[in-house]
Amino acid sequence: MPAPRKILTLSAIGLDSPGLVSRITAPIYRLNGNIIDVEENCRKGLFSIFLAIDFTSSSLPAEEIREKLKGIEKETDLKVILGECGDSKPAVPREPNHLFVTILGVDRPGIISRVSSLTHRHNANIESCRMIARGTFFSMEMAIAVDDVRTGERETLDEAVDRMKAELKDLCTELKQSVVVQNESAYRQAKKIVVFDIEVCLIPDKASRRFLDNLNEILAPLDRRIEPPAEQGLWAQAVADQAHQLKGLSVQALQSAGKALEFHDGVPELISILKSMGYKVAFLSTGLDCFLRHMYEIQALDYAFCNSMHFQEDGTAAGTLEEPVLTSATKNEILEFIMNVENIRRDQVVAVGDGSPRSRFMKDVGLSIACMPGGTAAPVDGIFSSHHMLNILYCLGLSDADLKRYRETVPSPERVE
Repeated sequence: MPAPRKILTLSAIGLDSPGLVSRITAPIYRLNGNIIDVEENCRKGLFSIFLAIDFTSSSLPAEEIREKLKGIEKETDLKVILGECGDSKPAVPREPNHLFVTILGVDRPGIISRVSSLTHRHNANIESCRMIARGTFFSMEMAIAVDDVRTGERETLDEAVDRMKAELKDLCTELKQSVVVQNESAYRQAKKIVVFDIEVCLIPDKASRRFLDNLNEILAPLDRRIEPPAEQGLWAQAVADQAHQLKGLSVQALQSAGKALEFHDGVPELISILKSMGYKVAFLSTGLDCFLRHMYEIQALDYAFCNSMHFQEDGTAAGTLEEPVLTSATKNEILEFIMNVENIRRDQVVAVGDGSPRSRFMKDVGLSIACMPGGTAAPVDGIFSSHHMLNILYCLGLSDADLKRYRETVPSPERVE
């Protein structure tokens, strides 16, 4: 039977100064210790380090080693805490399974306290937490170990973790915060394309309402009308379904009504930054190209899909749509087509939509983000509750400093003339 390993842990914390790591590790080397794990941080003048040290090859007894290691306090002016690993078997430590959580929104008291209380109640351990945006706008990233999450009766660990994730999203909605929760494998997977369902997340409700009002004013002399949908986000589908009402209208009249459609502030800049980060960008809409063309003329756009109206020889609308007709149900087919062209997998896709059950293209992608969802929502990784679309970049891991750098270096987007 092999001799038990002699492993000690050393934690030290205090004010930072040059050469601390050297002054800590030199005595360990002299004692014939082998550092098998290390984590060191220095932030705003405060230094901390954790070491796991194997002293199996040292001829000195454990108590003498501990006494000499405590001498590091005098040498460095740090507070030193020594411990034992408690496992003498030479086993490879198990890597814990994590959730990676990004929370963002307008700052308010109690966010960290209430989130940490929730994870504590589920017996999940917050292993790291860092601010990525400070000031009036708040954003933080957390890595949460979930292997020991408390399970209920007849509940698997995965089901318990899913229950905690759902409660975390509900809490963030209550706190008026956006939140993205990803499993570790999805978080680590490099994403390559961002697909937007534009009529539900990039176009303000007031713009779509103004568009429908303008269109109905044009139709009024013909005693026709586009009936608005029960849900505001379905305005584009409603127009496509009632395309027969547009028969006989000129291209100019249709384009005039479409000028009321506009993006949320920051959308063109968001697309430019995504492109500079290396992403491909796709827009999907069930709307008509005669209304959306001016919005699709962003130079950096890679893919843009919507419906097209048949036009008669005299240049007026025929009132029918060209095949294939794009619907909420067929958006997933469009995504599959894009993935085949780009030769990528679903776990390399970021999908942004309303998160409703009809948003089938958002299912099983690498990162799914529902923008201001209402009613019954399908399972998604993130809930984005802001109209400031640039903030969605924090969901992709950017910090304040990253965003500032991109905004300074990326040229202002221009439209294709």
